Amino acid sequence: MRKILLLLTLLMCSSIYAQGVFFKMGKNYTSFSYKNITPQTEKIKISGTGSSYELGYTLPLKYKDFSWSSSITLNDYNATGESRNNNLEWKTSYFGLQNTIDYQFYDSFYFFISAQAGLNLSTIIYGKQQLNNSTNNLTSHKDFSGLIIQPVLGVNGKYFISKSGYLSLGCNFTKSMSLNPTPEKVSFNTFQILFGGYFELNKDKHL
Repeated sequence: MRKILLLLTLLMCSSIYAQGVFFKMGKNYTSFSYKNITPQTEKIKISGTGSSYELGYTLPLKYKDFSWSSSITLNDYNATGESRNNNLEWKTSYFGLQNTIDYQFYDSFYFFISAQAGLNLSTIIYGKQQLNNSTNNLTSHKDFSGLIIQPVLGVNGKYFISKSGYLSLGCNFTKSMSLNPTPEKVSFNTFQILFGGYFELNKDKHL
């Protein structure tokens, strides 16, 4: 599976001004915050790294330098941590749908930089918790299951490599918000570093 994704990365590239498809892959650096609000409250902060994959479509908007992107995402949010009484490890994977508005604020013939803001809606498809010597499935746990909303802010740079192809390198910051009302508060902030490829489907009239 990962070999196929790597191949797609090399084949897919797009211009910010034209309709196109894109693929990104990289790393998630995630910091979890866990708080059980019981009479003896214990707060555990854990962090870790995981993989990120994104496949999507870009469409230019009416206003110059703006475009809309829609994509499917697969993100691993993994972390380890410890408190006075517990050693904790989480391994999770979330499948999601992401939409962003991109604004290109710098361009040259070979290099383009854009800022983006949007929203990711995702749900857990794999989850495992290791707490001391016990293992639990997190996919049915209310703190992890259901719909997760993540605002996305990022910056992306693109480099011209062919008539319709670009390579990109960018970073995003996301913050999770669960719609499940639970007493055990689990949230996470993620910093992403993403490498990608774009393939332009057609030229825009501005070019």
